Amino acid sequence: MAISGYLVDLDGTVYVGERLLPGAARAIAALRTRGRKLLFVSNKPLCSRRDYAQKLTRLGIPTAE
Repeated sequence: MAISGYLVDLDGTVYVGERLLPGAARAIAALRTRGRKLLFVSNKPLCSRRDYAQKLTRLGIPTAE
């Protein structure tokens, strides 16, 4: 069975606060280049999907809502 997509946790995995973690953007870009679907997840219910998309884009990972 081939893996076609990934769930990617955000806080503490992709970034901490306003700091992108080393290798995160490169890993996400590599998965996207391979045509993998990504779903960003968080257990922090205080922010909207738009908030998360804007933050990822601001940190250097272009993301749509």
